[in-house]
Amino acid sequence: MWLTQEAGGIVKSEYDVKEKLFEKEGVELYDSGYFGKILLDDGRALYCEHDSAMRHEVMAHTAMCTHEDPARVLVIDGGDGALAAELLKHPEVRIDIVEPCGAMAEAAAAMGCCADALEDRRVSMTIGDPATFLSEKPDGEYDIVFLNRCGDGRSESGLLSQIERVLDPKGLVVSDASSQLLDMAGHKSALAALENFRIVMPFCYTSMVRPGGEWWLAMGSRFFHPTADINLQRADLTDGFTYYNSDLHIARFALPTSVFEQLRGYVKR
Repeated sequence: MWLTQEAGGIVKSEYDVKEKLFEKEGVELYDSGYFGKILLDDGRALYCEHDSAMRHEVMAHTAMCTHEDPARVLVIDGGDGALAAELLKHPEVRIDIVEPCGAMAEAAAAMGCCADALEDRRVSMTIGDPATFLSEKPDGEYDIVFLNRCGDGRSESGLLSQIERVLDPKGLVVSDASSQLLDMAGHKSALAALENFRIVMPFCYTSMVRPGGEWWLAMGSRFFHPTADINLQRADLTDGFTYYNSDLHIARFALPTSVFEQLRGYVKR
């Protein structure tokens, strides 16, 4: 059985899968053998067991090692637990998760690698609408907000305005930013959505189950610079990293000259 993934209307990739382990409300879980279990949402592969660290360590720790004192964190669309599992490697962090799809947490239990993170005493998860959740939070509630949309570079402006409101004056946000190779329009849209931040910089991660393999995230920061202000001690001495380190942190922000020229007016560094 083959699992087909498409990107940008211009490329398709196929992955050999053995059986479907879970399906509910558009969330699916497959056992692939080679890639381990593959998690999908509305037909789109999010990540697999063998590339989870490549995405979630880069996403979580790049932000956590940029901010000076990241104690209060919000993850939007984090019901699978993978990003929370990485954030919990920082002992002082407290994490709120808002997940619009209850089936995602059930899929996490079926996947079996990150479900325990959702039971940690430092994690509070709400199943519901992210906009409603944000509307009930006070100004400046969070140091970091993650918009964990896994590949979607087009964020709702209303949701981002709410995110800006709940961020601390030195806060930062990380969102998915699509693909520079296969969806430059979506990538630019994700960067443009962060125009109100003093610093806006894209950084990449590697996916084994998304076409093209190279996908991007975007950081919008009000104060801290992701390469100039990196906390080297936190980046290299925190226990539990298998993929992320300070060298990788800086390297992931590198842009080819031709790409940087295309992104003038979007990147602020």
